Amino acid sequence: MQAMKVENMVKLKEEFDYKSLCRRLEAELDRLVAENERQVKAREDTEDDSARSLEEARQSVFEAERKLASALEVC
Repeated sequence: MQAMKVENMVKLKEEFDYKSLCRRLEAELDRLVAENERQVKAREDTEDDSARSLEEARQSVFEAERKLASALEVC
């Protein structure tokens, strides 16, 4: 009888340990997914900022070339 009780206790402890481990792993997975989403958004924001800066630079170059061409025509 005592051996069965010990076996049952061990099984209960293993089940508890697995459930506890599962909860910890789920929490860790949720944290990692949230962190990944944050990093993806940050990268997308950086790409958007870079694209905007590139377009502004292109417009500045275009405007400078236009002013230069206009100035050369006057000379």
